[in-house]
Amino acid sequence: MPISDQAKQAMLIELKKHEPLMDIESTRRELLDWLEQLPFPAYPDVSRWEDCVKTFPLDENDKKSDSGLRIRLAVRLFTAQNRYVISIMESLDPSSRGVFILTAHVNWKESERKKQMMVDRGYIGHFDDVLKARHTIWAQTVRQGELHDGLNSCATAILGNELTGRCRDDAEGTPVTIGPPQRITLPDPD
Repeated sequence: MPISDQAKQAMLIELKKHEPLMDIESTRRELLDWLEQLPFPAYPDVSRWEDCVKTFPLDENDKKSDSGLRIRLAVRLFTAQNRYVISIMESLDPSSRGVFILTAHVNWKESERKKQMMVDRGYIGHFDDVLKARHTIWAQTVRQGELHDGLNSCATAILGNELTGRCRDDAEGTPVTIGPPQRITLPDPD
């Protein structure tokens, strides 16, 4: 008796339920290996990349859940104007086991964030710094072992977000120039 397509699909989903969830430690190591390419900035309260990666471990509810997304790893990166969050998420849907979502979010520019904080204090009393869709600059799916290439694409998106058309004309100060020497002193001939 032939097996129906519905039965095949149900068996496939049931089998995938028993596949393991993300190997967080291995993925964390991949992320840290990629970060090691970058010189560590002078953060005031941490001294290495390992301290910047936030891990959200598995719990029993994750293993029992058949749907939903969970952030597993996140790292914040700072530039002169923006704050970025690179996150690695896992879908708990059995049909997408082994495939993870890599995203890069940019927060508001510092001036925009300060204005928003003042408005929010006046209306709701606090500033909720949540990730919003308009702050997403990169999203892609990756598999275990492919994270390095995905992070390179993420870095390209961050660089693209930081680039501007030209320097401001109203920048403080003037460029340093080296003029011709005013007085030349030559050694005495022997």
